[in-house]
Amino acid sequence: MIKSNDYSHELRLIKSLLIVTSLKKSEDLKAKRLIEKFNKQLEWMPLDSLMIDKEIWDYAVNQKKYNPKFIFCHQEILLNSPMTSLYYRGLCGLSQKAAKNYFGAVENLEQGNPRARIDYKKAELMARTYNTFICSIIKNSTDWTLENGYRTIIATMGISLDGTMRNKIGDIAEERIKILIHEWLIDNGLIKADELTKNRIYEELPRVCLLKKDVLMRFGSEPDVSFFVKDELLAVIEIKGGTDPAGALERYGAATKSFQHSIEMNRRCKNFYLCAVFTKELKRRINEDCLVEKSFDIIKLIQNPAYRSDFFKEIFHHTLRLI
Repeated sequence: MIKSNDYSHELRLIKSLLIVTSLKKSEDLKAKRLIEKFNKQLEWMPLDSLMIDKEIWDYAVNQKKYNPKFIFCHQEILLNSPMTSLYYRGLCGLSQKAAKNYFGAVENLEQGNPRARIDYKKAELMARTYNTFICSIIKNSTDWTLENGYRTIIATMGISLDGTMRNKIGDIAEERIKILIHEWLIDNGLIKADELTKNRIYEELPRVCLLKKDVLMRFGSEPDVSFFVKDELLAVIEIKGGTDPAGALERYGAATKSFQHSIEMNRRCKNFYLCAVFTKELKRRINEDCLVEKSFDIIKLIQNPAYRSDFFKEIFHHTLRLI
């Protein structure tokens, strides 16, 4: 575990590691080799049964002389090697999330999970979907080549990598906030356990911590942080570190479940919302819901000591009355 002030440094380390690891795996090349090794005779006709445009077939196979299995998807290839979905999906420029909307999740298939199964009906639907997209791409492109297709595969993998990075940022942000809270409590002598030092929390964060005035601080998932005195819930903190603006309302929606539950437990409970992105619509929603006592910007909390001091004052002075 890394100290709270190393947040930006760890983000850079993880991003570079994800990029290098992804390239080293060469998953796109593995999928391509599986297609190369598939030597069974494929029945492509009639083309419309596989949603292949005859004009595009003539261009790619008859004019460009490409092997059709590297341009168009056939269900027999998918049934033989489900991982090849990564190749065809990338050729279409479809994200995993977009593909899921058409025929369900593909992550386990593309990762080569031996437990992942695919039946003929789904393989056929996948092939028809991929072919619809690739035909549209070729038809609306000038002088499309298979080399262009390979670049699209790499670009699509990059988009998936970006999504992974955004999720990692959320996890790291949540951990950093929890460490910051512990550091501040230790610095201000508000933890009853004298043996709990900063070095110990860097090794492993405790899930439960007893504070002065018998306030119990508990870390969980929903909510991320909660404070009790005996059985009375005094305050909760929800931490949503995702940086994608498109998901801001979805993340807040998840947080409101624990906010509503906390108020059911104690009408006087104070709810605090920490997130990395405040869109105009999110601010409006927070104001209308009246579930949140105060909201704070995660990035500012991590990087701005004065802003962080205001946060701690709000929690531990105005709300919990520990200072």
